[in-house]
Amino acid sequence: MKDEKGRTSATKHPMWPVHSPQRHSTGSWMFGVGCWMFCHHLPAMTYCLSLLCREGIVFISDSRTSAGVDNITIQPKMRVYAEKGDRVICLMTSGNLSITQSVYALIEEDLLVGKTEANQSHLMNQRTLFETARYVGSKIRAVSKMDREALEAAGFGFNINVLVGGQIAGQKHEIHYVYPQGNTLQASVVSPFLQIGEFKYGKPILDRGFNFDTSLRDAITFGMLSMEATVKSNVSVGPPIDVFAYESDSLNVKYRSRLEEGDAYFHEIQTKWNHGIVQLVATMPHMHFPGIQTQPGESLL
Repeated sequence: MKDEKGRTSATKHPMWPVHSPQRHSTGSWMFGVGCWMFCHHLPAMTYCLSLLCREGIVFISDSRTSAGVDNITIQPKMRVYAEKGDRVICLMTSGNLSITQSVYALIEEDLLVGKTEANQSHLMNQRTLFETARYVGSKIRAVSKMDREALEAAGFGFNINVLVGGQIAGQKHEIHYVYPQGNTLQASVVSPFLQIGEFKYGKPILDRGFNFDTSLRDAITFGMLSMEATVKSNVSVGPPIDVFAYESDSLNVKYRSRLEEGDAYFHEIQTKWNHGIVQLVATMPHMHFPGIQTQPGESLL
């Protein structure tokens, strides 16, 4: 879509409410009963990334869930929880869809209980981001105790990975990786981005160009190029693409968007990236072969 100055911009969602327990269910609503066991217990191919920079954090996730080449559906991977002025927490998940939904169900149950019981530990009352990530890890371990044995007996791995990021008032903004075992890894100034899912296609652009001092605006572009490279190379990753840019110390959800299939901004990113690579190749020095004065192909002219 175009803004008032005629510039291409991302398609914006009309509403991005804070998640509440009533908004989620662990049941299947997209598929028929006949394929519920099949699609909900296969690893959900996806790509999520979070980029930490001095000015804030960029979170990007696709929304495609694949249970085979002929069963690709839409399932959002990003959830944002916020209490304005106190904290903003973003979660992104990859892996087995039934496991991720079970983990979310436990998180939502704790939030619901916390409304009436002040001593209830939940996602939004942890002291630090590290403890918040560890809390998410404890819910993964709880689901593991319930379901791992049965899943593995049926030939399914216990596969879930979570990115947890945001900021708590009075503390620095952070991003953490939560593994299937519940342990965590934190991004740093020297290693400022984290990825889950199909990360291999989108990693080179980040390795080459992104760092902690990259501006928040440019971090969004790096993230979108990383996502574009993954979408280009893997059919199991695709739109809608959720984007959340968090400004450090804002403690507010302001810059959030969903890019649907055919989005004008994403199409422009794809087009300029493709053309830019071709033009860059044309400027590169030619390889010289020892003892040969001509270049490959010149003899064919």
